[in-house]
Amino acid sequence: MTVEKRREQIMDAARDIANAEGFHAVTLDRVAEACGITRTLIYQQFGNLSGLLVAMVDREYARAARDFAEAAKRPPRKGQSRYGAGVAGVLEAVDASPATWRMLLMPSHGGPPELYERLEQARDLTQEYLAAALREAGVNSSNFANPDPELAVRMLLAVSQELVHLRLTKPRVYTINRLVAQAERLIEVMFPH
Repeated sequence: MTVEKRREQIMDAARDIANAEGFHAVTLDRVAEACGITRTLIYQQFGNLSGLLVAMVDREYARAARDFAEAAKRPPRKGQSRYGAGVAGVLEAVDASPATWRMLLMPSHGGPPELYERLEQARDLTQEYLAAALREAGVNSSNFANPDPELAVRMLLAVSQELVHLRLTKPRVYTINRLVAQAERLIEVMFPH
């Protein structure tokens, strides 16, 4: 196995253990056993457990950021808002990589400090994106159901996070179509034409 493939395997194992049992369950012995390797290989690749966890968090954050950027560029279908199109794209990304999104939006205790730093960065970037998208769409405070643009953006962020949370926790109950339909109704109420 190439060095890069081995690194990916090790990070996948760490992510899967953290996803299933929490960060506290991720140990070098558990990861080595899951990969069928010795701890020495992990030390060679990452230095220590902290180095492994930080590398894994950074990789998962980069994947989620890429997926979010792709979803944000998704053109709306006829009758769909830009927000609805973005929500649909993100929910599809959640379905494709639930462990990544669960770790980032529903992190267990004991994660490295870098995880929480990345979460804060993600919230800030998402909030900036939502504010810019509203400006580009020509939405201003005079046509908000809530005339406070900052609070409106924060509310959209909270709703967006809850839609992902619902999809992760009960995907059979909260289908993508159901969640997107609700997002569309909300955006219509918050930003009437």
